[in-house]
Amino acid sequence: MRLSRLIGTALTGLLLITGKAGASGVDLHWLWDNQCAECHGHSSEFAHKFLTLSDGRLQGNHRDRSLRLFLGNHYTRNTEVDAVYQMLRAQVLTKPRFRQECGNCHGSAAAFVRQSLVLRDEVLFSRESGQPTQAFLSQHRNLGADDVDFYLSLLNRIAREVYRP
Repeated sequence: MRLSRLIGTALTGLLLITGKAGASGVDLHWLWDNQCAECHGHSSEFAHKFLTLSDGRLQGNHRDRSLRLFLGNHYTRNTEVDAVYQMLRAQVLTKPRFRQECGNCHGSAAAFVRQSLVLRDEVLFSRESGQPTQAFLSQHRNLGADDVDFYLSLLNRIAREVYRP
């Protein structure tokens, strides 16, 4: 086991021990990066390459097996199975535009959210300026209204996955 994975597992365990009942509050992207990425790569790339939606259910290559059951038996804590499932489902449904259009300047969307945005009362703000993210996006790189809506929705979803109670 690589040292980073061992440390990640230990930290996840510590967070689970000290966390609340139910969801642990662990950043789902951190969890993926530290428990899954070594074998499966970035979660969005994995979701787009290996997962599909069928009758509203997320399925992997092994269609006869429940993906939730697989996650529960594959290094995902029981309290996190549904959250990771929902994160992957959302990624299947979302075009990978952030990585393609923003990644050169901002890195991954999760890293950008952690470093640059804060979620207060379900509204995203710039960590540095305090400006609402929607106002900033409306003036950023000539984004159209549809683009602003797409990115605001994406960043809000990721913020809820990163900043979990």
